[in-house]
Amino acid sequence: MLWFLGLLYLGLPAVCWAVLVRTRVIGVTVLVVLAGLAFALFGLEREWYFTRATAELEIGYPLVTGLVLLAGGLAEQRLRGPRPAKETDHRLGGSIAAVTAHVLAGLVLAVGYRLLSYDAFLPSAAEVPPPPGLTVTHVDPGYCGSNFCSRTLVFGSATGLPPAEIEARLRAALIADGWTRGPDGSLVRPHGWLLDDRLSQAYVTGGTVELAGSESVNAAR
Repeated sequence: MLWFLGLLYLGLPAVCWAVLVRTRVIGVTVLVVLAGLAFALFGLEREWYFTRATAELEIGYPLVTGLVLLAGGLAEQRLRGPRPAKETDHRLGGSIAAVTAHVLAGLVLAVGYRLLSYDAFLPSAAEVPPPPGLTVTHVDPGYCGSNFCSRTLVFGSATGLPPAEIEARLRAALIADGWTRGPDGSLVRPHGWLLDDRLSQAYVTGGTVELAGSESVNAAR
C-alpha cells in the first residue's frame, strides 16, 4: 500500500499533464521536467545521493510540480488560445482538484515531519563520501536499537596508506563538510535542515566509520 501511495505521489503531476496537454513541443518539455523532478525524488528515497534538505524536497515536490503545470498551461494558452468551455469544465477542473489535493498532501507531510520524525534513523552511506585517494570497501546493512540506529563503513586506500593517515583524512573531510566535534570523540551534524532536527553522528577509528542516527534533538529534551 505504501509503495502505491509513493508512486501516486510521484506520478500524479505527470498524469494531470497528460490530461491537459494540447501541444507537442510544450507537452514534451513539461513532461521531461516533471519526469526529471520525479526521478530526482525517487533517487533520494533510494539513497543514490544525500542532501540535508530531504524533508523539504519531499514536501516541496507538489508545489514545484504544480508551478510547472501552471507554467505549461499558460504557455499552451498563449500558443493555442483559451481552452474550449466543455474541456475547461471537465479536464481542467479535475486536474486543479488533483493538484490541490497533491499540495495538501505535502502540507500533511510537513506536519508529520514536525510531529512524528522523532525516532532514530539508519543513516545513508552517502552521508560520508570518500575523500580523494580513499574508497569505500565495505558497507554493512546496519541495525537499530531502542534509541539509535547504526551502520559501519570501511574505507581503504589503493596506495596503501596506514590506518592513522586514513583516519586523519576522513576526519578532515568530515569537518570540511560541516561536521563538528561531539561527545566521545565523535563528529556530529544535523541530519536535516529545517523540519528534521535529528542528528547524524560519526565515530572514526582508523579506516572505519560508524554512522549513527539519533532521535530528534527536541524529543531528547
